[in-house]
Amino acid sequence: MKAYIPRGYRLCEYLLIIEPTDQAKKQIQAFKQYFIKCHRYQNAIVSKGHITLARFLQYEHREQRIVQKLQQLADCTQPFQVELQNFGSFGHTLFIDIKSADPILQVVAMHRHELRPLINGPKHVAPYFATKPHITIARNLTPSQNEAIWPIWERTRYNETFSAKNMVLLKRIAGIRSPYTIVRKFDFLGLLPAVVQGKLFA
Repeated sequence: MKAYIPRGYRLCEYLLIIEPTDQAKKQIQAFKQYFIKCHRYQNAIVSKGHITLARFLQYEHREQRIVQKLQQLADCTQPFQVELQNFGSFGHTLFIDIKSADPILQVVAMHRHELRPLINGPKHVAPYFATKPHITIARNLTPSQNEAIWPIWERTRYNETFSAKNMVLLKRIAGIRSPYTIVRKFDFLGLLPAVVQGKLFA
């Protein structure tokens, strides 16, 4: 019989993402379906297309403080354009490349500095912060699979631009391969930090 774990002390896996617009999501899903149909590998992930900003483990009782900090960061972040352009490969992963990565990396850098004290997991499990933003089409490819599919996707051209207006925090209980649930969506408001506003209007 499993020991009961109070809700606040459950260890959860958190995912901080940017979601494409509905039009881009449909295109991304079509690429995943084409991958499965064309190559007959079941490596195309079934989750909705997204850009991962950060991934971390943390106990649930820390969640509210994390949400508060993310809200502060989102309040001060300007909406920005994301340009998806063609495809890339890590060898084991096929992905849609992001040409305009600088705004996303700036958001990630801001999160890294201010969030790390809150999201360092148990026994100082290091959080993951994105350094190469992308949208995954298929993962866990073997070397032979990648060798077979990459010449096709390398020649495939794709371009789409959308406005990133928010980020989303998702979670699921650690160790359980269940779907993520939404914790909170944070709109990018582009407001000046309170300290800067005070200086401007002093």
